[in-house]
Amino acid sequence: MSSNQPIPRDTNAQLHELLDENLQLPPEYQAHLSNHLPMALHSLHCLGASPQRLREFYAVYARRFQGQSPPDFARESLLSVSDWRRLRGQPDAYPSLLAYFNELVGRSGMENALHVVLPDLLPGVAAAAFHGVIRTAHAVQAAHAGELAAALAYWAWRWQPLAAPPVAEPLISFDSWAKLLIEKAPGWHSEGQLISIRMNEACRSSAYLALAGALMPAATIETRIADLAALAVDRYVLKPNFTVLHMITGLRALRTLLPWMQDSETLQAIVVHCFVAAYLAARVTPSDRANMPKTKSWSDVIKTALASDDEHLIKLVHACRDEAARYGEGQYLRAATLATNS
Repeated sequence: MSSNQPIPRDTNAQLHELLDENLQLPPEYQAHLSNHLPMALHSLHCLGASPQRLREFYAVYARRFQGQSPPDFARESLLSVSDWRRLRGQPDAYPSLLAYFNELVGRSGMENALHVVLPDLLPGVAAAAFHGVIRTAHAVQAAHAGELAAALAYWAWRWQPLAAPPVAEPLISFDSWAKLLIEKAPGWHSEGQLISIRMNEACRSSAYLALAGALMPAATIETRIADLAALAVDRYVLKPNFTVLHMITGLRALRTLLPWMQDSETLQAIVVHCFVAAYLAARVTPSDRANMPKTKSWSDVIKTALASDDEHLIKLVHACRDEAARYGEGQYLRAATLATNS
């Protein structure tokens, strides 16, 4: 993949003003719940929300931070490249990481910053149930330097590398692998409340150890992400699932960042490991079936999303429309229909 893809220049004044304001809010609220505000604002903007609607959504969502202290800001970064790498995943590191990435993005520009840091962030792409990479992709598309720095800092702060499974011999084709994953997943269960906790626990399961290292590499990382995206949306259409929703939006985010990634079998393996762990964490069973309502039009789905204060619904509709434009409509309109009927 080329690393010279220019950042899209989205200069919407209202969106950028609200993204500026969001930078004064903490990256999480309550018990390690990610701040979805910048991601949802960008999704609403892309779906056609008016400036007034963006402001209304901001006001409603920002109530979640009442009583919380604003984020700590380090005055300046004294970190080197090796320093910030050592701080990945450290509980008290967010202020220092934010200062570092603000400095890096300001000095190097958004494109160069992505090229420099993504190789060191991608091994921990599971961070905060994929919200690090999701927030980063939205920041890139919003073309907001401050939001990109905050997104990269959040990803590094919650960086979550997963245990590497043994490599199987022989490796198997995607269709055979997907069938085995669907069959084996119900044999493992976790009561963990957070997706990230269940993903870590899943890495010790027999299904993960058998399958996370068993998939034959695709010709390119783009092909591998497309295969996994199709499997994820198929499972969501069988029965909407909160973790699978994050798999759909997470894979869209990875696809968005492909121009700044270096294709390799190692990167493919990281993505597959995360997919298997997330699929197990989703607790999907083969018997799950949704009652499929009549498929709506995109205009009706988008209208519902624009009126909603549910950040996950908004982000999923945005992701489904984006993926449908890339891969063909397939199951994406059905998934968006199900989400807006729930």
